[in-house]
Formats: sequence, structure tokens, C-alpha cells
Amino acid sequence: MEGGFGILTLVPPLVAIVLCFLTKRVLVSLFMGILAGGIIIQGGNPFAGIEYSLDAIVGSITDDWNARLLLFNLLMGSGVAFIWKLGGSKALTKWAKERIKSRKAAGVGAWALGVIVFFNDYVNAAMVGGVFRDICDENRISSERLSYILDSTAAPVATLFLSDWIAFQISMVQSGLDAASIDGVSAFSVYLGSIPYNIYCILSVVFVLMLILTGKDYGPMLKAEHRTMSTGKVVRDGGAPMMDVSYELGEPKENPKATLSTFFVPLIALVGVTLFGFWWTGRPGENLMEILGNTDAAKALLWGAFAMTLSGIFMSLSSKLMDLKETMDTFLDGFKLMLLACGILVLAWSLGSVTGDMKLADYIITLIGGNMPVWLLPIVIFIFGMLISFATGTSWGTMTILTPIAIPLAYKMTGDMAIVSAMAGVVFSGAIFGDHCSPISDTTVLASIFSGADHIDHVTTQIPYAITVAAVSIGMYLLYGLVGVGPVILLPLGIVILYFVMNMLSNHSSKKYGIDSITKKAL
Repeated sequence: MEGGFGILTLVPPLVAIVLCFLTKRVLVSLFMGILAGGIIIQGGNPFAGIEYSLDAIVGSITDDWNARLLLFNLLMGSGVAFIWKLGGSKALTKWAKERIKSRKAAGVGAWALGVIVFFNDYVNAAMVGGVFRDICDENRISSERLSYILDSTAAPVATLFLSDWIAFQISMVQSGLDAASIDGVSAFSVYLGSIPYNIYCILSVVFVLMLILTGKDYGPMLKAEHRTMSTGKVVRDGGAPMMDVSYELGEPKENPKATLSTFFVPLIALVGVTLFGFWWTGRPGENLMEILGNTDAAKALLWGAFAMTLSGIFMSLSSKLMDLKETMDTFLDGFKLMLLACGILVLAWSLGSVTGDMKLADYIITLIGGNMPVWLLPIVIFIFGMLISFATGTSWGTMTILTPIAIPLAYKMTGDMAIVSAMAGVVFSGAIFGDHCSPISDTTVLASIFSGADHIDHVTTQIPYAITVAAVSIGMYLLYGLVGVGPVILLPLGIVILYFVMNMLSNHSSKKYGIDSITKKAL
């Protein structure tokens, strides 16, 4: 249909959103969205719609770029499995316990490890929680505080560094460029340009450290920290901790030779080979940005994940801790760890393909493009991303829906690729908000599990902090839209505003809850 499908173009994403909210099952919801679009495209014929939907899924899997990213995810899962099974995280726990002797040091240590374990949000929660749960208990840090640290250094960090997240985000940028019919522009270069505008994620990571260093808590978190400091109870009376140390991968093997190298060597292999791949596939290039603009990001990430897995296999066999059979079992266990992520990837790509065929972006542009001022665009996109991601609990699903809309909208309204990159960052920020604090988000649940926190307590103590960062982010996007202020000013300004807001809210909460300044200072 040459002119698109009018209001029917909204059906596939709406079906996916509503079903995500009702069923809490992302895979089923995404597929039903694809199917709804297929039936509409095929003129209401359900059998032709099923055929179209399956073809769209097959097309997503067989695309060279997508296939590399899928294999990257699977291999990275195997690398993670070897780190876990060989006792790498256990060795790090032992090392940390011998050196961390205060509450502040424990908090900073958990935050720092969360930043280091950047390559997957699930693994971040598992490893950081596994290493620091006992340490935080010993230093009277509430489970709510630890779960907040885990959640705020999981998705917000993974979206900024070498991870399965950036692989997905680059593919979403490519779908947006395709929807806008933008040729000759690298999706990777647009992604790089989006990073400084991913303001919510950057400020979230900084805000956690700010709270740890100052102890200026407020809201329910202040009460939780006061309870733990006063009574030693890391979980409130009546709370139901979510804890399963052997979640997904099972208990690590007893490895007396496990050292910090068991943890860090695979990570060094991942980062080192990936960076080499960026350079190698980006040649020739006269400068760094030109090389990065030419690079084949999917191939470089695949090489890095392969190197990570090889290092795990080598350590497994050379240490004689596992025989060949057990090594291969661990390799496959890592694949299983990433199957859900791969399934979401494939269906998300397919839904993006369907909405592209239905010209959803053109329809949205027709509705609001001529009436909405350009300065309002980043705020509208960010708030939409917040609402969708919080309601559905999935940031990837939100990115799938919004990126193919935001990029064409920004390009057709301005024709400026710098603004296109900025809008990609805005989409990622809004999408991460829900993944960060929605009670039905997988990473929110995992943060509760690995911190040993009551899930609802984790959500209620974290939401005030997430809303604070989101409010400041909206202010920064307003400045960007109205005045054209860049991230060099926006990010430092946002940090300063967060500091003053934190102090104001902390003082208000201390009076409200009757916690005196001496007790607060001890926190």
C-alpha cells in the first residue's frame, strides 16, 4: 500500500505494548504485534498474515548484520559461564572482603564493580550481587541500597559500553536510518553521537556514587538505611528476600587456583579484541572518528566475544578443573543464558521491519510533525519512552517501537544528522528509565534476587531516585531544545542540580522521619 495504512499503523506497536503490560511476557507480546501487522498488510487474510510474519522473522535471523549480533550474544554468554564456573567472581569476593572495612568502601566497591561488569545487565546483577551481598551485610548496608546499586549499574552501564545492549541499539539505529531512507551514514557513528545525549543513564550512574559518598539519602531509602544501621536488619521485618545464588548457571566449582585473573582475563580479551576489531574493520581512516565511522561494529563485537569464550575454554582445560565434556557443557550453558535475549532481539527486529513496511514513522510525522515545535521533540520522545518502558518493563521493546519513529521524525523536521544522533540518545534514555525501575522489568527483578532484597521494597526505595534523575534529565533536554546547549554543559550542570536537589530532599526527609543529623552523618 503506497500511502501507508493510516491509523492502522499504530496497531502492531500498541498490541505489543498492551500485551506486554497484561501478560508480562515480552516474546509472546512482540510476536502478536508482528502477527497483527502481518494480517493488516495482507488485507485481513490471517493465513497470509502468518506467512508474512514468519518470513519477516526469518529475514531478521538471516540478515548478515543480525546473525553476527546473535552469535555475539551466544558466545558472550559462554564467556560469562566460564567466569562464573571457574570461580572468578568467588575469587573477587574473597579479595574484596580482605580489603573493604567500611560502609562507604563497600558501597563504592559495589558501584565500581558494577561499572566494570559492563558487558551484560543480567551478569552485572549476578556477579556484583554475588560478590558484595555478604560484604554489605557485614557493613550494615541495607538490601534495598545494594539492589539500587545493582539496578543502577546494570542497564544504565550496559547501554554505554561494549555489550549486547550496544549491539541491539546499533541495530535499532540502523532500522531508524532505513525508515528515514538515510543512506551513506554509519549506524555506529550515529550511536556514538547518541552517547552524550543518553543523559538519564549517565546521570543515574553518577547519582548512585554521589549518594554513596555523601550518605544524603531521602524517602523510603533513608528509612531503610536507618533501620539497618540501627538494628543490623538488612531486610525489614516481614520482608520476603529474593535470593538464588545459583540462578541460571548453578554454583561455581571449587577452584583453589582461582585468582582475580580468572575474572579479568576474559574481560580483557573481550575489550581488547573488540577494540582491535573496530580499528581493523574501520581501515583506512585518517583519524579516530573516521575509523569508527567505517568500522563493522557487529564483526568487531563478534570477534571480541569469541576471544572471551576461547579464553574461558583455555582456562578451563589448562587448569584441569573440567574435562572436555564439562567444558562443552559449560559452553552450552552460556548459550542457554542468552536465549531469551536472542529471542527478544529477533522479534524486536521483526516488529521494526513490520512497522517500517506499514510506514508507521511517516504516519506519526504526519500527525505531529507539522504541529510540534522542534524544541519540544526531545522531551516528548523521552516522556513517551519513560511511559512505555515503565508500563511494559522492557527497554528493548521500547527502543524497537520508538527508534524507527524518532529518527525519521527528527530528520524530516530538521535534516540535521547531529539532531538525529541526539534523538537516538533520548530514546535510549527514556527506554532505560522503565527497565531501571519498573516492577515488571527483568533487571529490576534480578537486582532484588541477587541483593537478597524484598522486590517491592527495592522498587519503592528506588523509584524516588529514578524520578529525581528523570526530572533533571527533562530539564536538560529542555535546555538543549530551547537554547541548543550541548552535553559538555548539560551533563556537568545536571550533576550540580542533582547535588542540590539531593541535599534539599535529604534535609526534608530527615525532618519528616525524625532522623537526627548525627544519625544521618553516620549513614
